[in-house]
Amino acid sequence: MSRFLSVVIKPSLACSMGCRHCYHTPEELSSEARISFDRLERLFNMLSREYDSVWFIWHGGEPLQLPFSFYKKVLEMQERIFGPMRYGNTIQTNGSGLDRKFIKFCKEKQINIGISHEGPYTDLLRSNGKKTEELIVDMSEKERVFSVNSTISRETQDRQREIYEHFRDIGSAVSLSPVLPVGCTACHRELVPDPDAYIKSSIEAFDAWLNDPYTRIPLVPHYLYVLSALGNPQGSDCAHSSCLTKWLCMYPNGDLYPCAKPCPSSMRLCNIDDVKSISEAFRTSGFVNILQGTIVRREKCKNCDVFEFCQGGCSIDALNDGGIENNGGDSCRIYREIFTHVKRCLDEIITEKRDLSRYNSFVRDAILGKLVNPALGGII
Repeated sequence: MSRFLSVVIKPSLACSMGCRHCYHTPEELSSEARISFDRLERLFNMLSREYDSVWFIWHGGEPLQLPFSFYKKVLEMQERIFGPMRYGNTIQTNGSGLDRKFIKFCKEKQINIGISHEGPYTDLLRSNGKKTEELIVDMSEKERVFSVNSTISRETQDRQREIYEHFRDIGSAVSLSPVLPVGCTACHRELVPDPDAYIKSSIEAFDAWLNDPYTRIPLVPHYLYVLSALGNPQGSDCAHSSCLTKWLCMYPNGDLYPCAKPCPSSMRLCNIDDVKSISEAFRTSGFVNILQGTIVRREKCKNCDVFEFCQGGCSIDALNDGGIENNGGDSCRIYREIFTHVKRCLDEIITEKRDLSRYNSFVRDAILGKLVNPALGGII
């Protein structure tokens, strides 16, 4: 069996919030399709036979369009098929469907909760921001297991440090990512941030986080860049790792894709009903198309200074930037400049043997791990 797979499941593409930047189309968001338990059981059985462990991310649309009873049955099915210690779950939600009963269930079942929210600027993209903010504060005070995902638009491209500090003060981990020019945003391209402004603001947020010895939260993707720069790349940083065959996404109708991001029909692997194994899904023509284009792009990237860290970047991002075989687009430039800054800061801290107490505990621990652990390329 293979060791580990991340599986995104979209039980529904429907969503009641109508965010302007959603990377699904308005037609998809109004769909009434719902995933069936028969397809879920088929998927779970395949995964259990082929993988040692699986992490499930329940996504959408809005996954909490489905009722509490759906997730209760899902967990019962997982427990029966996988047994203990072989699976985990994250629910990525806009927060509108969260209530005390469901939050308690997540805590009991050790389900991580990801909430999409932009703090003081959330109403620029979403509705019901005040209620979601109150929920996040309440969950932080009760030490719930959750994190916040903030999408950066052109309107907030200069506010990334402010957004980080907002969630730092609340005590919630936060991830920052740019609006993608797909789905609903295809008709609202004015929402896509300017790459140069995004880079500048992202670096400002990183510098504030790096030099804050009292912060209690990781800042993503910057923390993942820290780990990668120190020789410990994380598979969860799917956009900048060799992710092919390590991620899978299932839509409500059972179609399988390599990624939760919007993929064209040419990247459809197959339908869960038409294969007998996950390995078979990764041998279909759809996957071959992705692999061939990715190989061409990586060949162009191999002489880049950061290629060993990004592995040519995300194929879906490259596709949206102008073609899966091409590099050098906005997503490539944003990563390269931010990561280069992160790595330069770490190299200076180590080379100059600076006092680590000046920096946050996440960076301190990562650097100390590199210094003492030969497996991470130890230098003492």
